[in-house]
Amino acid sequence: MASNSLRGVLAIIFGLILLAFPWFGLWTLSAILGFILIWIGFGLLVFGAFTYRASKGAGAVFLVLGILGLVTGIGLFGNVAAFSAIAGLGLYLSGFILIVSGLVHVLRPRTRLSKEVGFVGIILGIAYLILGSYAVDPRGLSVIMGIWLIIAGVTSLL
Repeated sequence: MASNSLRGVLAIIFGLILLAFPWFGLWTLSAILGFILIWIGFGLLVFGAFTYRASKGAGAVFLVLGILGLVTGIGLFGNVAAFSAIAGLGLYLSGFILIVSGLVHVLRPRTRLSKEVGFVGIILGIAYLILGSYAVDPRGLSVIMGIWLIIAGVTSLL
């Protein structure tokens, strides 16, 4: 119970930081994500080098993924605009997937609640598309993430 309370309080604090200091919050998140991707890329490079002897194909794939991870991590490290663009793109893709899967549920019902699930998917997909249009702007992304963290924090305290 205490860990849920601590997580809830931390989420509320981080949400308020994102709302009060949007550039600082997003810069920090982009730096953390960039750092993680750099380490993953480095690990994949090392793993690819060791795997290359046993399997040239698998080793080459790991080496390419490692290079992509390093380049992406370096590009994201502290780059608020790139972080926002990737978040917006993720929301757009999620929205598109939700709309298409919702349409499939509506048009080809398989269970008793398929149509209802389909309509919910379509509505959520539209909401994701709307949020994605705001998330490509760093200020909009900061507000979305701040509000989401505050809501998540409050619900975990309940």
